[in-house]
Amino acid sequence: MDRKDETMNLDALKDLLSDVPDGGEFDLDSIIAEVEGLGTAEPKRPAAAMPEAPAAAPRPAEPARPAPQPVAPRQTAPRQAPRRAPEPAEDELPDLSAFEEEEIDPREERRAARAAKAAQKADRETARQARRAEKQAARMAEDDEDEAYGEEPPARAPRARAERMSKKEARAARLAAELDEEEDDIELRDPMQAQRALQRRAQGLNARSIIVLILAVLAAYLSLAPQFEALPLPIVLDAGQNPAIAIGALMLLQFIALFVGVDVFGLGFVSLFQGTPDRSTLVSVAILASLLHGASIIVFDNQAGVEIPYLAVSILMLYASMREERGRFAARARAYKAFSSAEQPMAVYSHYDREDDVCRALKGPLHQREDFLREMERPDTVDRFSMIYVPIALAASIIFALVASVGRGEPVRFFWAFSALLSVSAPLGLLCAFGASYKNVSRRLLGSGAALAGARQASLLRGTEEVVLSENDLFPAGSVSLEALQNMGRLGDDQILAYAAALTSAAGLEVGRVLSETLRERYGTAAQARNLQIVEGGVAGEIGGSRAVLGTAALMVQMGVRMRAGQDAGKCYAYLVVDNALAGVLTLRYQPTKHTYQAMRLMRRMHMSASLAVRDFNISPAMVESEFDLRRGFADQPDYDAVTLMLDPAYTQGDAPAAILTREGAGPFVQVLRCADKLAGAVRSCLTLGAFAGICGLLIVFYLVFQNAVTALPVMHLLLYLLLWYLPAFIITQQTH
Repeated sequence: MDRKDETMNLDALKDLLSDVPDGGEFDLDSIIAEVEGLGTAEPKRPAAAMPEAPAAAPRPAEPARPAPQPVAPRQTAPRQAPRRAPEPAEDELPDLSAFEEEEIDPREERRAARAAKAAQKADRETARQARRAEKQAARMAEDDEDEAYGEEPPARAPRARAERMSKKEARAARLAAELDEEEDDIELRDPMQAQRALQRRAQGLNARSIIVLILAVLAAYLSLAPQFEALPLPIVLDAGQNPAIAIGALMLLQFIALFVGVDVFGLGFVSLFQGTPDRSTLVSVAILASLLHGASIIVFDNQAGVEIPYLAVSILMLYASMREERGRFAARARAYKAFSSAEQPMAVYSHYDREDDVCRALKGPLHQREDFLREMERPDTVDRFSMIYVPIALAASIIFALVASVGRGEPVRFFWAFSALLSVSAPLGLLCAFGASYKNVSRRLLGSGAALAGARQASLLRGTEEVVLSENDLFPAGSVSLEALQNMGRLGDDQILAYAAALTSAAGLEVGRVLSETLRERYGTAAQARNLQIVEGGVAGEIGGSRAVLGTAALMVQMGVRMRAGQDAGKCYAYLVVDNALAGVLTLRYQPTKHTYQAMRLMRRMHMSASLAVRDFNISPAMVESEFDLRRGFADQPDYDAVTLMLDPAYTQGDAPAAILTREGAGPFVQVLRCADKLAGAVRSCLTLGAFAGICGLLIVFYLVFQNAVTALPVMHLLLYLLLWYLPAFIITQQTH
């Protein structure tokens, strides 16, 4: 061995020893000098021999160097290699044996997530059951209290019940009471005869209203031409030169208009005498007042008031009333046509569920054909509004006219005041609030295979919160198909199809029809399922001597059936288990149709939520939201008992049908809801604007007549007032096309 190799590398030794904590017991420089033979260095004083000093004070031997902190001893910094972190002791090391032995299974995580979701659903169902039990107990307590009080309960009992009653329940009770009151006054008509009669009436009103419009234009020209020199007018017909002849010509035009629209004019007085005044009553009384005003101008000379009566305004009001009746008759004729074209139409109901305190729109069988006909003949929203507004407007017009005439000592002025007040009491927007919108909506619904009973029923559908959809609404016939079949080797392909078709057909699913047709195309033998059971996520039954279960992957996990990985998450699979062993996997394709996709997107724009009353275990809220590109939380699926209750025809027993459907699918159903929303909104807006314009017009005209402001109330000003207030109503009506 070479001498050089035997020589100790002192520098390396020094670096090695530099990592040792320096507690003051030895001096590294002295040791190195002693080994190299350079002499003996003075050793450091041991730490134990040093005098005690405060932590912040410097050492006595080295005044220039600060004293070390008592928390951690001073260490010598490394020269070449970085300092290694001290290794932890054996008792401080973590025990990794458990992590090495246990393997993380992603299926366990999914199982835990499903279990947590099921627990949350169970908690919600428990809370719902508790609320139902509480409401039932409250009702029973109220009944016991009423029985205890006997025939004369105290006044506080009804008040307490009204306070506990929700707004939706009170609305449902009010509607039921109104239906009971109107039941005796309704006379049913034959649908075919009513359709033909209403259609002829609408066509006749359409032609006659054009004649009345021409007469209104002529009357307006005769009334406005004397104020404009640019308009040519014979001197004979000039009201300033020959007032008697000019007013006589206007009255002649009014009589011709009355002859053309005598049915509408007479209907107003008939309704008034029967105690049910409507909007045509205001028109009829306004026409009579304008005729009396024109006659008073001819008879009484030099009377206060305008020189030209408001005959042009009254003829225009008659035209608006005729167009309203024409639109209403045409819409009702289309509704009767849709009803007559279907042998067994479906009905659309607005049902209030007391258990859940929610209003639902759903379709179901029409219990009796007379129910929809009765809703067609029932008084509508505008009729109820007219029975409140028309008496107030008539009474206000009479009182204001008396105050402005007799109260001022000029009784002859009554005819002018009464005619002017009635001319603005029925604005054109109020007269045309329903007919045009109903006609536009009925035309669209007839093309979609549906019909709406009226504006009142449209308001009922507009107040719903949830829309109940079945599997036939979401995926109608032809949209479900079998894409692939994976055999696990226990049974043949035909046997797998036969078992799956037997289970789904016995459950009444659309998939059963698809699988049965596929089995028939393969010339397979059909099977029969016994002791059928509907479980969450699938269906089970006995076929032959075997126990078969067809369901989703979640059901298979709950049953403990092992499945193969590598399946596409975007497809729908149905797993068939025979005698607790996986026999096959069916890949199903649910293809949304164009009309259904548009209907679901329309529901999204209307901000409606869907309640899936489906029995197909493959259809879930997540699947529907994914297939139709809807927002998360759009759809909700109740439990199996609630689905069975909603699909039961007795669920809507006692509810009045708001509309009918002659075609299947979600397209006509959602179209009815959309048209109902448009019609109810248009009628409400037009009635609100018309009532506001009528009330403001009455107050303004009363003030001007009371002040005898003749120059402020010519025919032109009243015409402009009516036309300006009709513009927003016309725009609202155009939105219903």
